[in-house]
Amino acid sequence: MAIRSKLSRVNRAIALALAVVWLGAGGVGIVLGLIHGQLLLVVIALFAISYAVLWFRVVARSRLLTWRELIAPWRAQ
Repeated sequence: MAIRSKLSRVNRAIALALAVVWLGAGGVGIVLGLIHGQLLLVVIALFAISYAVLWFRVVARSRLLTWRELIAPWRAQ
């Protein structure tokens, strides 16, 4: 498999901004879902938080993730 090139600072900053926005949206979604008793909103918010974690991994690794890393990150090398 070809080694992927590193992301530029601008791309890393955008990935970080996306991660923060998704994390904030997930947090707000959980709070609103719990206040209003909407279980579906809480579930969707948990998906938003997991998406934020993926963007944080992009920032930390400084490269885009492969499909293998997205589906089973514990098996990727």
